[in-house]
Amino acid sequence: MKKFLMTLAVACFALTASAQEKGDFRFGVTAGMNVSNITDMEMDSRIGFHVGAKAEYNITDNLYGNAALLFSQKGNKKEEDGEKLTQNPGYLELPIHIGYRFKMGDKVSIFGEIGPYFAYGICGKSKLEGPGLEEDVKFFDDDDVNKFDFGWGVKAGVEYAKFQISLGYEHGITEVFDYAGLDSHNSNFMVSVAYMF
Repeated sequence: MKKFLMTLAVACFALTASAQEKGDFRFGVTAGMNVSNITDMEMDSRIGFHVGAKAEYNITDNLYGNAALLFSQKGNKKEEDGEKLTQNPGYLELPIHIGYRFKMGDKVSIFGEIGPYFAYGICGKSKLEGPGLEEDVKFFDDDDVNKFDFGWGVKAGVEYAKFQISLGYEHGITEVFDYAGLDSHNSNFMVSVAYMF
């Protein structure tokens, strides 16, 4: 699965890089906050982050495609009866979106995007804390936890000069846990800032 994700990432960036001669290709860096949860677990959202690089290819003056390679921290948490459980899986994530940009002047535009994402779990822990209790286990060491995550995302934002500010939401299609009777999917709201070169 790691080889598949890396091959997909290289292919996406190679496709966009080939358009550089036309002047329609640009790349940038992005980072932001995640507010994530895992559905059907009766737990609270937790705050994490995402950071990485992105590339855009202008198909027309308004229509564009983009891809990013991110490290994204997701999970959830719960406090009850003096005990606290925190799950913080970290994913290497590849969102691939198609978007539309509406120009409002020389430097200002608004945009919206939609598309799938592919992710692979690379780190993270489940941590249980309480009076006289502290347990740490690696999140993806459990055989019932899926390392691969696939889902759908939407994003909307504004661009001024080379800066972008956006709000987004992702919902996983792949289940996080293979436990019977549990309908567990990653759910993630994002606030992002990007700088395009």
